[in-house]
Amino acid sequence: MKKYYKINEIAKLYNIKTDSLRYYEEVGLICPLRSKSNYRLYTLNDIYILNIIRDCLKLGYDTSQIKEYLDHRSVNNTIVFLKEEERLIQKQIQELNTTLRSIQTRIESLDHTKNIEFNTCKVQLYPKRYCRYLKEKIDQDEKIDFLLTKLTESMEEDISVLGNMDSGSIVEYKNNEYVYTSVFVLTQGEKYDFILDEGLYCTYTYTGDYDRTNQIFYKMKDWIQEHDYTIEGPFLEFLLIDIHETKKVEEYITSIHVKVKPR
Repeated sequence: MKKYYKINEIAKLYNIKTDSLRYYEEVGLICPLRSKSNYRLYTLNDIYILNIIRDCLKLGYDTSQIKEYLDHRSVNNTIVFLKEEERLIQKQIQELNTTLRSIQTRIESLDHTKNIEFNTCKVQLYPKRYCRYLKEKIDQDEKIDFLLTKLTESMEEDISVLGNMDSGSIVEYKNNEYVYTSVFVLTQGEKYDFILDEGLYCTYTYTGDYDRTNQIFYKMKDWIQEHDYTIEGPFLEFLLIDIHETKKVEEYITSIHVKVKPR
């Protein structure tokens, strides 16, 4: 085994820039030897120290904290260090488990669409749902996706678009026409803007392009009246499958919901 290593060899070994090694030396984290030609020579001890620096950086330590640990290394301090590393790993595991559950839920939801009864009105009971929303005039389908992206980026939760069936638009009846007034995302977090109350919702789910949607609002309104219900709120358009999951328009699935109550 070599006794000394040059700066380029160490930089390559740790996949860092030589400037970083010079900086570590400048702030007193490492102290390589010098050759007769004044070249830096790194020993195995420097490599040990660099391993510690790498681990500390993973934990988010700054250079002053790293130097404090290096200067006062002891078994007790190392235990503290390892416990902090354990805490961060446990946090990462929790985050990965949350992501895994989310992916599994989205896979189940996409699979469930194969069993949906299309092109028929039905009344279903839904639980209370918490929502974040962004209110802005929507005059084209492409803007809905832009606004949903804008909304999810503003949320603390990590919202994935693929297979996420918890987002859509609010549609209100204004000036004798149905108008898209805002976008929303169902949230599991503590922050929310409004609540979709628990209760009965008339639903209608269809496949294909969105050009039928406006007609469906009127169709649902007539069906609700004919079956002795009254409408209690705006229409909600859920995009169950759209451009994010497929490029085939015939595979798009849209579900319209509106809260109702018996007369």
